Amino acid sequence: MTRKSKHGMTSQQASERNLAGKQRENQRAQQLNGSRVVKGRKKPDIQREDGKTESVKGGKKTQWALYCLSTIQSSVFSETQKNVILKYMNFLPDDINFFEGNRHLFKNNPYAKDLFQEFETQPMNLVRYFCGYKQVDFFTLIDNRDGQTYCVNSDTFFDKLEKSIKRVYTTKGGKLVIAGGEKNTILFELELRKGSNHKKILFHSLLSRIIDVVK
Repeated sequence: MTRKSKHGMTSQQASERNLAGKQRENQRAQQLNGSRVVKGRKKPDIQREDGKTESVKGGKKTQWALYCLSTIQSSVFSETQKNVILKYMNFLPDDINFFEGNRHLFKNNPYAKDLFQEFETQPMNLVRYFCGYKQVDFFTLIDNRDGQTYCVNSDTFFDKLEKSIKRVYTTKGGKLVIAGGEKNTILFELELRKGSNHKKILFHSLLSRIIDVVK
């Protein structure tokens, strides 16, 4: 049996995605004389010769964050916001075997409404935290539609996102959605991961839509 990994992918697909990400980082470092790839996970991807840092994103979909309970517990969210997120995550049982045998009990997360009420008017709190506000100097975004590369100053990146957001809503299954841009479409989705990546919170988006907002 082929083991599933993040995003419901097989382990082979996850390895291929990780390899593609490393290749993008290496190519970007080669474009910038004197730059180097930074190893590790919670990090900038590129350290430039001038000391500035970059986060390199490419592909069709971007996983901005996949965090477990302990990461949220130590986050910079207010205690109220932190408790709302933890309640949302703790809807799933700790016992993954119990979950797998009773998936029908966990189709709709009732705590999504609390998450919505807390962040409806301040969705940028989520965007800043999960996208790494003040952690890098630039976001380098590679458009999968035409291969074009956009290097966006971090302050500009978050400022344009904030101005583009038009609405926040939840889906029947319990995702929290942040929508906006010219077409008022989905920019970011926050959801609770189930199964192999059990009880983790995922923040992701179609990268092309983010590019259209911030370029």
